[in-house]
Amino acid sequence: MKAQSMNTKSCQFLKLSVAALTVMAALILGAPTAATAQTTTQLSGSTQQSVRPQGSWLYTVTIPGFTFQGIETYSAGGGYTEADQLSFNPLAVASAGHGAWQMTGARTFNLTYLNLTFDGFSSGNPTGTLKVRQTTTLSKSGNSYTGAGDFTYYDLDGNPIPSISGTFTITATRIVVQAPQ
Repeated sequence: MKAQSMNTKSCQFLKLSVAALTVMAALILGAPTAATAQTTTQLSGSTQQSVRPQGSWLYTVTIPGFTFQGIETYSAGGGYTEADQLSFNPLAVASAGHGAWQMTGARTFNLTYLNLTFDGFSSGNPTGTLKVRQTTTLSKSGNSYTGAGDFTYYDLDGNPIPSISGTFTITATRIVVQAPQ
């Protein structure tokens, strides 16, 4: 029994190590694209024909009766990652969001991303996924945006759960490089 427990723990440690190495490799290999900082000057050039969301943002989401903040990064080529305050609710935990975005006009884009969901911090049992779809309009300066969308929770079998799904609005401000004071 003790040998089986140690074997299970070794297997879990190995899986965790492989996952950590995979994430580190992705960060290292993707660093040149994701680490490109943007300043206000780069975004407001008169020769620029369209404003794009690449870079990092601080956002505020409003769901009827609830407001929360998050941070997100749009990568060149359409990659997306996010984390928010709602994901760390002790009763319903979600992973960071991962997804894709695509320009639909000079200052508009669509976004779709997924989170893995769990029942809580203490147990961590998977409960399904969350899909978020968003339509966004960037300001003329490219340093803020507004948008709206919908979110759908799915159970482990991929069935939608309408009772905890809905719509939202979002506003965001670009995070720009600032020199220390």
